[in-house]
Amino acid sequence: MAKKTVTAVFSSRTSSDTALLRLETAGYTKDQVTILVSKETQSKHFVIDEDSKAGEGAIEGAAIGGLSAALYLALGSVGALFVPGLNIVVSGALIGALTGLGAGAVTGGLVGALVGLGVPEHEAKIMEDTVNKGAILIAVETKDDTSAKKVMSILKDSAAQSIKSLAA
Repeated sequence: MAKKTVTAVFSSRTSSDTALLRLETAGYTKDQVTILVSKETQSKHFVIDEDSKAGEGAIEGAAIGGLSAALYLALGSVGALFVPGLNIVVSGALIGALTGLGAGAVTGGLVGALVGLGVPEHEAKIMEDTVNKGAILIAVETKDDTSAKKVMSILKDSAAQSIKSLAA
């Protein structure tokens, strides 16, 4: 049983909220899920004003659970990784992998980082363009083909686009 990483793109925060709630209900944790957004999207939708109530800023009125709250709070704080050369912000399980890609990722941009994670180059270029236009990329680490199929179904039912299952 080979581990898989399932990726999907969401065009709205609402649909990504739905996906994260469903993933949490299915038993996935912040150690298995990653959110990747452009710096502009992070600034617009995920920054928490330190003078406000952090929970309200992260939740924006939605009834989101622990997984969503953990990842969103990290996106709005020091728990996220900003990669200057890529102009992306990452929160979740793949921070270590992206950090490990280092200078190669910066040289190759987001495409290089995604290819380093196993995404085919032509698909990585599409994902980069989509993220740079404001989409939210979610990646879920799964233990096998069965769990990858379950995650793909959850993401599809949550209005995800460009759903891919990749060898981890």
